[in-house]
Amino acid sequence: MLRPTLNELLSGMQRTIVEALMPELTSPYAQGQAMSAIAMIAHAAAVLESAPAYDAAETKDLRATFAAIKRLGDKHIAKKGGLRGALARATRASAKAPPDRRAMEESMAAFATAVALGHAGDSVARHVRGYLRRNLERSRNLLGGTSPGA
Repeated sequence: MLRPTLNELLSGMQRTIVEALMPELTSPYAQGQAMSAIAMIAHAAAVLESAPAYDAAETKDLRATFAAIKRLGDKHIAKKGGLRGALARATRASAKAPPDRRAMEESMAAFATAVALGHAGDSVARHVRGYLRRNLERSRNLLGGTSPGA
């Protein structure tokens, strides 16, 4: 592992603010801003720690969602909007080692757009909406459900 790690750098920034900057700040406003910076750095460090688990869950869910859509068969995947092509790209991307998550996310964006425009059948839409709900919940958990300092 390369040193210092990103979390170690963030911890060092926090210490610098507390030990070097805070004693020099006389304005209550400036002190408050320094404390806000410390809180944001702490929040960023916590998110970084959770990111690998988030990434793994996101990739697994994208794979499972596209596999479920593929099992529905061609009759459920509209030609309109290029969903067959998006599904083929997602399938290829998920088979790579490591999976090409960016390509999978681009395909999911195409499916989400098709759902929003009413160009996807009910079965496909159900899978896409389920994925989007789970994605939002994972994102909320990753970010702590609130903004820093809230």
